Amino acid sequence: MEAKDQKKHRKKNSGPKAAKKKKRHLQDLQLGDEEDARKRNPKAFAVQSAVRMARSFHRTQDLKTKKHHIPVVDRTPLEPPPIVVVVMGPPKVGKSTLIQCLIRNFTRQKLTEIRGPVTIVSGKKRRLTIIECGCDINMMIDLAKVADLVLMLIDASFGFEMETFEFLNICQVHGFPKIMGVLTHLDSFKHNKQLKKTKKRLKHRFWTEVYPGAKLFYLSGMVHGEYQNQEIHNLGRFITVMKFRPLTWQTSHPYILADRMEDLTNPEDIRTNIKCDRKVSLYGYLRGAHLKNKSQIHMPGVGDFAVSDISFLPDPCALPEQQKKRCLNEKEKLVYAPLSGVGGVLYDKDAVYVDLGGSHGFQDEVGPTHELVQSLISTHSTIDAKMASSRVTLFSDSKPLGSEDIDNQGLMMPKEEKQMDLKTGRMRRKAIFGDEDEPGDSDDEEDDEVSEDDGLENGSSDEEAEEEENAEMTDQYMAIKGVKRRKLEELEEDVKWICQHLLTVTMTLRGAQQKKGKRRKLMKAVKKRTALQERRAFQDQRLLEKVVKQGCRQLIARVTV
Repeated sequence: MEAKDQKKHRKKNSGPKAAKKKKRHLQDLQLGDEEDARKRNPKAFAVQSAVRMARSFHRTQDLKTKKHHIPVVDRTPLEPPPIVVVVMGPPKVGKSTLIQCLIRNFTRQKLTEIRGPVTIVSGKKRRLTIIECGCDINMMIDLAKVADLVLMLIDASFGFEMETFEFLNICQVHGFPKIMGVLTHLDSFKHNKQLKKTKKRLKHRFWTEVYPGAKLFYLSGMVHGEYQNQEIHNLGRFITVMKFRPLTWQTSHPYILADRMEDLTNPEDIRTNIKCDRKVSLYGYLRGAHLKNKSQIHMPGVGDFAVSDISFLPDPCALPEQQKKRCLNEKEKLVYAPLSGVGGVLYDKDAVYVDLGGSHGFQDEVGPTHELVQSLISTHSTIDAKMASSRVTLFSDSKPLGSEDIDNQGLMMPKEEKQMDLKTGRMRRKAIFGDEDEPGDSDDEEDDEVSEDDGLENGSSDEEAEEEENAEMTDQYMAIKGVKRRKLEELEEDVKWICQHLLTVTMTLRGAQQKKGKRRKLMKAVKKRTALQERRAFQDQRLLEKVVKQGCRQLIARVTV
């Protein structure tokens, strides 16, 4: 084997080290910088082509204008709070597994159960608070307000689901945070050509929904129940170096994402009256604007309350002190997740949930804020119903416009189709788009044309269509049940055949073992016999040698005499 030639070391031509080296070299040659060279020989640095110079100038100006933004005041302190990373996706798409892999990538610790927010130190100047977002619409609304980065998980084997578009429409209300897509279940594709087509189709659909050029990561498969280390490392690198623009809602409102809570109410009062007023302390990082003492706050899902006291506590997940190091030590890779049992404090279910019993609605002193909340509670119709019935007149002589006259082009929702998952048995809501070119579209278009012609001739009501859909769903459910029963019967027959086959195999194995035992006994007996024969032959040979020696001695004695 001939030794392969190793790659030669490439010298750096750019960067701070290369610039220093070049400057040192020029000083050794007693030459000045580039400015001195321009002064000495201006013709060498003159414009060679006016057209090329104009093109480069226009290009640089275009790039500069693209980078221009409306000036936004950045109120983040010198030591910023952790960045809120929301992991969002439909059920069974791999959200908890991704959070566990990210925590293990940054801190080398493995969390078995993820409950509540998890704060970790990801770098010298950055911390992350990772939280999982469920499919509840209230949770989506609350987390869309406070999210700095959203990791949107998409099942590539199934496609986009309606939960993804519901979350995107919610994000457009309070300011769009940074969104990164993550494609999972890519190992379910057996053919590489089909995998490439699916990746391209999902990427372009993701770009149309978020913005062109949005980052989309691919998690190819799982090894021992976890995603591959290199892919998780690349995703973590993107998160640690990403820059964020301050959003208007977040910079103008003080808010806290609570890491843990304690119920400070006297246990005796709770025992005597379960619906008594509670005193609760919440712990977390303050984000946004300044929070004043004795001010009114809102707890999502609970109501409005007044703050009794605010105190500053030492940071449980502090940044490292020395900033000159290139990487963090193992001691500096901290994790703070009290609800998950990490960080020195563990809370059970009773300490997590708060039951106030509606006591804030029955107070003697009613202020203006309480009147506003009470009026919101006592409403008889929802905001959507009020908006649908409202009318707007733009001019004095114009016709009033309703919600049906306004075309919401920005919030176009895709069609929804319910599909039964045969593996898990749960109903999934698939998002269907009209502009996708999938296999079988030509047949569907022909069927649509025929159905439209039939609809023009014979107008069918919406109620009949709903009844037909329900009948189809029930037939499909019964068909799935029948398929499951058939599969169970086939499995029972296979199990019986396997048991019979195992019995015959065990009998043959026992016979073979008995034969082996007999063979071993015969071999032992043959070995014993051969050993005895060898001993006897050796003894006979020794006797013959003795006899020959004695005969020789006698002959020698006679000759000498």
